[in-house]
Amino acid sequence: MRQKVLQLLKDKSPAHISGEEMARFLGVSRTSVWKNIQALQLDGYYIESSPRLGYRLTGVPDLLYPAEIIKGLQSRIIASAPELICYFRQVDSTNTALKNLADQGAPEGTIAIAEEQTGGRGRLGRSWSSPAGKGISLSILLRPSLAPGDTPLFTLMTAAAVTQGINNVAPGLSIGIKWPNDLLISRRKVCGILTEIKAEADLLHYLIIGIGINVNSKLEDFPPELKKIATSIYLENNKTEVSRQKLTCSILQKLDDFYRRYFLEGPGFILAEWKKYNITLGRKITINTFRDRITGTAVGLSPRGALILEEKDGTRREFHSGEVTLR
Repeated sequence: MRQKVLQLLKDKSPAHISGEEMARFLGVSRTSVWKNIQALQLDGYYIESSPRLGYRLTGVPDLLYPAEIIKGLQSRIIASAPELICYFRQVDSTNTALKNLADQGAPEGTIAIAEEQTGGRGRLGRSWSSPAGKGISLSILLRPSLAPGDTPLFTLMTAAAVTQGINNVAPGLSIGIKWPNDLLISRRKVCGILTEIKAEADLLHYLIIGIGINVNSKLEDFPPELKKIATSIYLENNKTEVSRQKLTCSILQKLDDFYRRYFLEGPGFILAEWKKYNITLGRKITINTFRDRITGTAVGLSPRGALILEEKDGTRREFHSGEVTLR
């Protein structure tokens, strides 16, 4: 009912609509309308009330409510319906929340999105800082009919899609992707991506792609240990805030487009899109794995997205995971 009241206000905006008219249209009492108006105001919506004219919507909060996200989307799979968007004011981890839903049978395209994460995770067990209302913490559930070994490509796909999604909302930013999925601006990290799967030896049950973006964070919002290595779109965009709602819609739309194109065009499409923004290939790098620390030149990607490293003696090795340091 709250969403129906909100939609009536939006349809009528910028004009007023009386409580009596809303009650008649929705088939509820004026008291019910009033209670829902109050609930919307508590949610952050700016609603003007006039005894003679009724109610008027004057402003929408930049919060990641499903009703605000879905209105800007034309996706076919990812967040293609309001019931596929699971919203949290605060959550430990959107990946963890979505894994629980996936295990209960949540359909492909379901997303979990939060204003704040208290236990956000990055790659290699690192934590991810996400202050309330400043960033985007988002996880996406996919159930492709593929072998588990094909899933690394979706990490590259997400990195390219998020880059394009950011560029659509904040053009002019020079975003580069460090293999496989770190988005950097001015050599500082603005976005991290964590892909997790549930699979058997040759059967993929599902994969969850977690995305954390520093959107409107100011320098003082970062912990001391991150101030020299992290940045935000706000800081790189002439200290101008961007709409998190618009940015979320832009990213989800790109991800939906890319995911569908993958099945039409194949892995080559993903590799080509990723390479448009890569700042790794052709560079001297050091890659740290759980066992080794190897230095060489990043010379290419395998068909499944593995990094091909050429050592000083000409030996070439493939890496499916690892932490890359640009030299």
